[in-house]
Amino acid sequence: MRTCSIAFFLFASIASGQTTFITAARLFDGRSGTLLMHPVIGVEDGRIRSVTNVLPPDAKAIDLGDVTLMPGLIDCHTHIALHAGDYDDQILRETPEFRAIRATVAARETLESGITTIRDLGNEGAGYADTALRDAIAQGYVPGPRILAAITPVTSTGSYRLTGYSPYNRMPAISSSADGVGDVRRAVRQLIADGADVIKAYMESYEKRQPRQDVLSGAMNYSQEEITALVDEAHRGGARVAAHTYSDAAARMAIAAGVDSIEHGLYLAEDTFRLMAQKGIVYVPTLLVYEYWRDAKIFGAISPQNKVKLTNTVNEHIATFKRALVTPVKIAFGSDTFELPGTNSQELELLVRYGMTPVDALRAATSNAASLLDIDKITGTLEAGKSADIIAVEGDPTRDISAVRRVVFVMKEGKRYR
Repeated sequence: MRTCSIAFFLFASIASGQTTFITAARLFDGRSGTLLMHPVIGVEDGRIRSVTNVLPPDAKAIDLGDVTLMPGLIDCHTHIALHAGDYDDQILRETPEFRAIRATVAARETLESGITTIRDLGNEGAGYADTALRDAIAQGYVPGPRILAAITPVTSTGSYRLTGYSPYNRMPAISSSADGVGDVRRAVRQLIADGADVIKAYMESYEKRQPRQDVLSGAMNYSQEEITALVDEAHRGGARVAAHTYSDAAARMAIAAGVDSIEHGLYLAEDTFRLMAQKGIVYVPTLLVYEYWRDAKIFGAISPQNKVKLTNTVNEHIATFKRALVTPVKIAFGSDTFELPGTNSQELELLVRYGMTPVDALRAATSNAASLLDIDKITGTLEAGKSADIIAVEGDPTRDISAVRRVVFVMKEGKRYR
């Protein structure tokens, strides 16, 4: 006798061909700043069939009461197979298999917090845990968000590596090292062949000599010719490029190369954001993780010197984010908070604290994020034909962004997880 699929026990699914209706007090559709009152969403075969405020006669509905329905959130910068604790320990002592198992727990916690899609930008030393988990989730073996994976970032020799060890000790590689135009193209081709959905490029690395000692900084990794070749090869292979960037100079190089997003962008000028807007390049600021580091919430106590450096970094980062807000640059939500899965949405609270409107912050986590990831035909808004990625939160997040912490219902592709 054949055993039932594990998916049967993990998920509550809507029967094929049957339309289920979900009702609530309010609905944010992912775009409009005006809420739909008393919404009725029809879900069938994993997709949204209708969004109205009229329940068909004799139809039964899942009535969620005084909550706001909205699209599942999309976190554009995560590391699902990294975790809190000593960074070197998990790379040197833990196996990729162990980390993959831990990642399944983090994936469930992430999904239950309302994040239905993530872009994973690398998990140092975890092998192919990210693509394996991506595929296991897609095939219904374990619960978790939809994953777009980078596998490993592309860097130059000597950058993004374990430091503090004798050079005689050969440490495990935590990135795909590539030097010169030809080698960079080869590295991108290999990652795409191995299953990468996105290419992450390190524009700077603090493992090399740091130009500034008062804040987090890093030396340049690539020449303009190299980064241009990287972007060209990625785009030819159908993959978008996320550029890890701190300085304005590095961002300018990445922009000239035609990357799709600037990650972190700690010290960017207003004119640089305006240039990004002209070229359709998205800013993913990741404010929360630097505050976590500063406050020793993830790696334990830090030295007084590092406390000062991280405090300065956070202050300059906030000033940069505020400069972005006075320009038309598109901003997408990315938490980078791999150490505390399930806290991702607190990034949205910081976006609002430092000047973004709640509606714009919600767009950053829904329609803007879906557009950046090139999945806007699949998810990111609540409208007919899209995947039934639906969450419900207590309160009205367009007025009080902290409502995104109070998730009471999660549906992904028509399956109810919470």
